[in-house]
Amino acid sequence: MSPIPFRVLLALSFAILFFPSAARAQDPVSTYPENYKVLFENDRVRVIDFMLRKGATEESHTHPAHVVHVLTGFKIRFTFPDGTTKVRETKTGDVLFSEKVTHASKNVGDTDAHGLIVELKDAKAATPSTAAIAPDDALTAMTFITGIEGREEELLRELLALSAPTRAEAGCLRYDLYRSPVHANRFMRYEIWKDEGALEAHKKTPHIAASFEKRKTQGWTTEITLWNRVPDGPGVAAPQPRTD
Repeated sequence: MSPIPFRVLLALSFAILFFPSAARAQDPVSTYPENYKVLFENDRVRVIDFMLRKGATEESHTHPAHVVHVLTGFKIRFTFPDGTTKVRETKTGDVLFSEKVTHASKNVGDTDAHGLIVELKDAKAATPSTAAIAPDDALTAMTFITGIEGREEELLRELLALSAPTRAEAGCLRYDLYRSPVHANRFMRYEIWKDEGALEAHKKTPHIAASFEKRKTQGWTTEITLWNRVPDGPGVAAPQPRTD
């Protein structure tokens, strides 16, 4: 297994330049990692700790249907895609529900906004559990990521932040993260893509390009190997014994 050439990583880091910075709705976890930290995720929910500092702003982003538990009361002005605005003021302890929403936000209150977001996932849209539903020409990628000992949780948060936006890509059939039970700083990503084109398109998405750039600056190493699934069928015939 050979590491990705440096020139490939460099090319990925520049790919983000071909996309609008945040003009379209983005997953806030990948767009604003300093504000959103994934605490837990499975195929049904994603639990996020969020913090929007006093006076801070976020450009347009999307939340699926979710519940918010307010840890510090806030006053935020939301701007929606049609240009309308709404100011929401809460108090500590409030619990709020929202359907899927796209908005930009600015903290116009006197405190840092802090809370927990529990995003709800559509069970019918959950990531496939087996490769059996993948087409025969599907491409499997086994990606190995190694972080710095003592700073494992930082890498873990980065990798978890990639799950939701990647699974939303049309060509992604499976995208699961594994961690070594022996070395806490070593992770493996098991990916199944519809075809090679889907994987190439994935490499050019803003969230992946930005992640590879961050891995380079943080000293995290990434190694990718590609595989094609062998369909079930007759095995290789065993050699026949010689009679001479």
